[in-house]
Amino acid sequence: MPDMSILNLLHAFIAAKKAESFSPEQIQELQQKRFKKLLKHVLEKSRFYKRYYQEHGITERDVDEVKPEDLPIIDKQIMMQNYDDLVCDPALKKVELERFINEFPDAGTNYKGVYKVIHTSGSSGTIGLFVYGPRDWVVAKVIGFRVAGLRTIPLKKSRLAFIGATDGHYASITSIRNAPRLLFKTLPLSISSPLEQICKDISHFHPDSMIGYASGIDLLAQEQLTGNINISPRKIWCMGEPLTPATRLNVEKAFNINPLNLYGTSETLSLAMDCNAHHRMHLFDDWFNIQIVDENIEPVNSGQPGRLVITNLFNYTQPIIRYQMDDEIILSDEPCPCGWPFKVIDKIAGRSEEYLWFTKADGTREFIHPLVLVEFIVRGLEKFQFIQTGTDRLTMKAVVHSQKSSILPAIHKRMTEILSQKALNDTVRFEVELVDDIKINPKTGKFWLIIPYPNEL
Repeated sequence: MPDMSILNLLHAFIAAKKAESFSPEQIQELQQKRFKKLLKHVLEKSRFYKRYYQEHGITERDVDEVKPEDLPIIDKQIMMQNYDDLVCDPALKKVELERFINEFPDAGTNYKGVYKVIHTSGSSGTIGLFVYGPRDWVVAKVIGFRVAGLRTIPLKKSRLAFIGATDGHYASITSIRNAPRLLFKTLPLSISSPLEQICKDISHFHPDSMIGYASGIDLLAQEQLTGNINISPRKIWCMGEPLTPATRLNVEKAFNINPLNLYGTSETLSLAMDCNAHHRMHLFDDWFNIQIVDENIEPVNSGQPGRLVITNLFNYTQPIIRYQMDDEIILSDEPCPCGWPFKVIDKIAGRSEEYLWFTKADGTREFIHPLVLVEFIVRGLEKFQFIQTGTDRLTMKAVVHSQKSSILPAIHKRMTEILSQKALNDTVRFEVELVDDIKINPKTGKFWLIIPYPNEL
């Protein structure tokens, strides 16, 4: 299937820029139009959605009357259990996709030369696969242009540095690896690399802009403040973790820039971002239907926390419709003076995972970044949890229902790779505990993917 032409990319770019000047009412009209088109598509092409909606009394005849909130909820578990029937392209098979991401970990490699494949576990610990076809990816690019603040297509390449997890098909590195080469020269920096090498590479690259995990950007800011690097980026985006006041302050001191907070997921790629004018986070609801619900799937009022339920209005390959996420957010009922018509997030109430610090034999300490473990991927591993039991010990609880004899060595191999990147392979004793299920924390009612050693909290 050929990619869209440059002309169509420009058309999509112009349409996205036009939506930025719409009224909120016009955004809702556009959203509903796109939703009806998507719903008609899945009722024709997806065996799962057609069956699932029929069970709830919804058929092709109801497309013009149905609203997103009329549809039943799905989540990652339902999606993965019905994967081959849910996707709208018969070329996509769960088993083959799992084999692909294990055999070809480079995020710049497309499945069958065509499809962008993203994998994640997120904070739920449940493995997820998300595939974007060529036409879907064009819209993702255009939303990326919005994030980058492009008003026109520039004629000169911009140097863009990324710091985060780089050794798999994760959402952020996949976007960076596939950034338009006519517009960007990119430098992916692995958060797992030695700090000295990171500093050397970014100093040589001298980026015009930087994007990456908030803690990684904070790390670079501290290196700038101590004089170990001397770079002058004009734009900085933080993602993957909460942008704390302390990190924002460090970045401002180091680079004289107020960083922008970017909210993205594997299901959506770029979902929301701070505006330049007032640094309030806007949901891109021209391309996403958003609802915030309570534990009974009832909508909550603005100002109240609730679970995020999304519909991705541009992914026709693997449609994500009324999909409940683990993220908790609070919407604001106050419009932003910046003029963007998009809904405003008052707060992302989700938690952040903890660093795991280990002590080497010489007394020095080294960390494993939590997002490296969040994106731990081994074919056949269905759910997992990391528990640090000492300053030199780490246990993984793993749910594996088949092929245990091959999956266990693969888990150990992957962990050895992670530990070796930090020169911790001779320090950390790693064990795998096979379990039937991993329960939520009875006190908090939440699932903890990473549990640090108590003395390190």
